[in-house]
Parts: sequence; C-alpha cells; structure tokens
Amino acid sequence: MIAALLLAAVAALVVAVAACLRTPDWDYPRAFPDAPEQWHGITGAPAPLRCGLGTVLFWSLATAAAAAFVALGLLLFPPQAAFLMGLLGGFLVAVAVARRMLRWGPGAMRMRPREPKRPVGQRPRVLFICGSPNQTTQMHQIARQLPEVEAWFASYYTDDWFYVLLFKLGLTESTIAGHRRRGVTFDYLNEHGLPIDLLGEHNEYDLYLSPNDQLVPPGMRGVPCILVQEGIQEPPNWRTRVWQYTRLMPKVLTGTATYGLSDQYVKFCLASEGYRRRYLAAGIAPQKLEVTGVPNFDNFAQWRNNTFPHRGYVLVCTSDARETLLSIDRMGLLRKAVQVAAGRQLIFKLHPNERVDRAIREIRSVAPPDALIFTDGPAEEMVANCDVLFTEWSSLTFCGMAFGKEIHSLHPLSEVKEMLPLQHGRAAQEIAEVVRKVLAERVGRRFVTQAKARKAS
Repeated sequence: MIAALLLAAVAALVVAVAACLRTPDWDYPRAFPDAPEQWHGITGAPAPLRCGLGTVLFWSLATAAAAAFVALGLLLFPPQAAFLMGLLGGFLVAVAVARRMLRWGPGAMRMRPREPKRPVGQRPRVLFICGSPNQTTQMHQIARQLPEVEAWFASYYTDDWFYVLLFKLGLTESTIAGHRRRGVTFDYLNEHGLPIDLLGEHNEYDLYLSPNDQLVPPGMRGVPCILVQEGIQEPPNWRTRVWQYTRLMPKVLTGTATYGLSDQYVKFCLASEGYRRRYLAAGIAPQKLEVTGVPNFDNFAQWRNNTFPHRGYVLVCTSDARETLLSIDRMGLLRKAVQVAAGRQLIFKLHPNERVDRAIREIRSVAPPDALIFTDGPAEEMVANCDVLFTEWSSLTFCGMAFGKEIHSLHPLSEVKEMLPLQHGRAAQEIAEVVRKVLAERVGRRFVTQAKARKAS
C-alpha cells in the first residue's frame, strides 16, 4: 500500500511540474504592457481561490501531497486517521500554493495554450537573445545594421524544463535568466519599440544570435546560432574543471570561464585576435571564429569627452562575483583602494547585479566619509575621468587599459592587454556581415528545398 501511494505521489508530482511549466509568469504585463491578451490572466491583482480549483496544477499538487502524507501517516497512525489526515494535508498544501500564485491574477495557475509557431517567410527572420543591459544594447546595435531581416528579441532564456522550473521557483535570480534582470531587458525593448518573442515560442527562425552559450534553448535545435562575445571572462574555478572533465556540473554554475566552449554555434564573433588564439587552443574549429570586435567595447575613445562632473579620483568598480558563486576578498580590495587613494577622492561604482545594501555597508566600514557610491550611471565615463582604476572581474578593465590608466585588477594585466577588443568602432557592422553570410547559406538552402517540394507536388 505504501509503495503504491508513493508511486502515485511521484506520478502526480510529475503532472504538477508539467502543468507548472506551462503557467504564465507574473512579469508578462511588464513584457507586453500594451497587449493584455498576452498576459494570460496575469493582472497583478489577487484572485480568489476558486480561480485555481479548476486547474490541473491545483489537483495534481493536492494528489501528490495527499498520497505522500497518507503513506507517511500509515507508518504512524491507524489507516482511517492516516487517510483523513493525508487528504486534508494534501488539500491544504494545494491551497497554500494557490494563494501564493493567485496573488498575480486569475490565470496564474492555468496552463497557457500551445499555439503553432508562425512559419518563416520570404524575409529572413532572426531572433536576438538579450541579457544584461550591455548584452541587450549590443544586440540592438547589431539589429540596427540589418534592416533587411525581420528582427525579434527575447530576454536570456532556455526552454529546458529543468531550468524553467528553477526560474519559476526563483532560483535563477542572481543570473541574467532571472525575473529581475529580464525585467530590465523588457523595459529597454519596450522603450525602443522592439518586438518580443518570449522563449522564442511564437515564431520559427532562420537564425538566432545569443550573448551566452551556458544555456542553449532546446526549442532552437536545428536553427543556426551566432554567439556574440560580451566582454571579459572570469578565470577557471573548481566548478569549471568538474564540467570540463566530467560534465557532472551544470554549465550555468561554472561561471563565464566556460563561455564559448559549448561549440553549439556556427559562428563565434570575438573581441580580438587574442581571444581567437585562446579559443583555437581550446579546440574550437578555426572556421567558426570571426574576429569582429564587440559593440560597446569597440570605441572607448568616445567616452573621453563627457559630462561626468568628477576628475582625478580613484575609482573602484565592483563585481557580482559573490552573487555568481565566485570567491573574492572584497574587504581586501576596499582596504587596498583606500591605501592607494592616500587622501584622494574615492568613487565606487557598484555592479547592477550585486547586493547593494551589503556592498554599501562594507564600503562605509572602511572608506572615508566623503567617498561617493554610485549604483548606476555611465561607468565608462567614470573610468575615462579617473586616475586609478580598481576592478575585480569586470570588462571595465578593458576600458581602463584602453585609456592607459593605472589599473589594479584580479585579471592579469598582460592578459588584459593581449585580449583588448579591437578599437575600430565597427563591431556591429562586422557582426552584421557575418549574419548576412550565414543567412545567405541558410535561406538559400531553404528556398531550394521549397522549390523542390513544389516541383514534386
């Protein structure tokens, strides 16, 4: 009896997970502010319990919890009491989950309908997957150079069921795949009137561009990918080595040291010849590597003349290393910066993904009272105007190197110099040309296939 109950609990839990994966996310109104029909019942206003009672998710949760409670109860109580307590417990668990989910609206527990994808047409269709503000603006710059394509945009995502479940449970919030950071992406895309295709589920595509290959969307299998380098990479760590030698570590937990190593792309657009040599040494095929430079890092000189009001200070640019499970000595960095400043103005620029309250508290504990702390603002302008730059694991190290600043960084400066992105100001145009070459082959092959099909019919 107990074994059968546990089996029923597992089966019901599988159904519950499958139903949960199809529920709408609470930030749909932020993604589609002018299209309520795409909210799928997410209104931001609490809904009554009855809105969940007719859903597969509610009753599969109730069944899974009840079966598990009854099985446990049979070990401790008489059968009749165990069944009554188990049924009541299962129902209460489902009610608790429902009340939590239904605070976002009446559709929060309903499964979204599956709709067929819109097929590609005569005009090539390309999906630009975004991420951090830097990655999002990079993709936008590339898309601007491709007026001939039908461009769609998505926040960074994967439709792999395991990672979607982690996302819905709020366990990816420290990454670019979390709700908080994808909300920033939605705001940018909507501000610029760019069409959004969440999870790439509404359209078929000829090609997609991604700023990161740690998560590769299973739903895009068969669609060629162009990987676009974002910035500097972190050093290898123990998680990196576990992934390299055993593949037992989820790649998303390995940090940016494994960036570009998936080899699941047709082209990889790189910042410099130094990076090309690195990836050749890592075993990536030379025909996949294109040295194009990267947008936002291809013309640091443009930041030299700016309106940032301060000059001649010591600048400390922090990172989100702790949020992404890297080990750093933040207090050691702060103390060294205070020592090097030796009375000069200290300015701190915090990373947008780190815990601001903790970072400010640490700074205030060691920095002089007149130290300035910025949580946002033009970081490149700050670097351009400083005398000394401190970084942890930050692409702003490239900016400091390009400006010839005195740099204190966890990155070896000889390596930073070797990897410095091309400074030609044409990265978006160069990447657009790579896109055109891939599309010419992809779309040309598709048209040949369609012509053969029409001839055969």
